Amino acid sequence: MPKALAIEVEVLLVKEGDYWVSYAPSLELSSYGDSRAEAKKGFSEALSIFIDDTIKKGTLERLLIDYGWTLSSKAYHPPPGFASVDETNLLQCATGKTSVYTRKVPIPA
Repeated sequence: MPKALAIEVEVLLVKEGDYWVSYAPSLELSSYGDSRAEAKKGFSEALSIFIDDTIKKGTLERLLIDYGWTLSSKAYHPPPGFASVDETNLLQCATGKTSVYTRKVPIPA
């Protein structure tokens, strides 16, 4: 089995109308669902597709660098959290209550 690095991705969950949206600013990746659980499940599926596709294409590290990540042979570090993301601030203002969860992701090294 290939060696993998584990990264943590913060995911914002916000209610927009009848739907829940899950959004990870550090990956510019989102999904949605009728419930919080469906939004989390949809995000997990979108994240798996993102990781698999970018690894197959050989573009994962380039995209992470473009998104502000710091990469080393021992760890991948995401850019600063939600406070610096304008889209997140807009979502919070528009909808009020938000919540955040962290998703651990294995990245082949």
